[in-house]
Amino acid sequence: MGLSVLAGLAVAGIVGVVLDVVELPAGSAIGAFIGGLVGGLLLYGPRRKATVAGLVVGILSFPVQLSIFVALVSSELYTPPAVPEIPQSVLMVALGLTLVMQIVAGTAGGLLGGVLHRPPREPVETPRPYMPPPPPRPEKYCIQCGAGLAKETAVCPACGARQPY
Repeated sequence: MGLSVLAGLAVAGIVGVVLDVVELPAGSAIGAFIGGLVGGLLLYGPRRKATVAGLVVGILSFPVQLSIFVALVSSELYTPPAVPEIPQSVLMVALGLTLVMQIVAGTAGGLLGGVLHRPPREPVETPRPYMPPPPPRPEKYCIQCGAGLAKETAVCPACGARQPY
């Protein structure tokens, strides 16, 4: 699961930052969705585990995207556009909504990845037809005709001869 989550995080970080740089609305959430999808596809496990992988990608995609974005800005590879002053309360609500959208999107992506790429079901064995057990081996034989008999048989069912005890 760890490798699929790491791959999903890498995809979520790169796609989310690229979509945010081109100023696509909800770009970071789309990146988390695609990262969760990749994590679920690579996991190749049951849907429940793929969904958990997508959830982890969704939770951790925000710090990964933020780290990539800060690295781009600090290395002067990207200069963000000027924005007006935003009140701190509005900024905190936007941050909370972004986190929730990324978690939901990553989880949905993981679930979809698990649905699209789940392991094949175990082969189902065809039931064998009922075979009655073989008859018990005879414990004694008829003194007249040689037919196999059970130990407690007094009269041979094949020839009718009385059997000694």
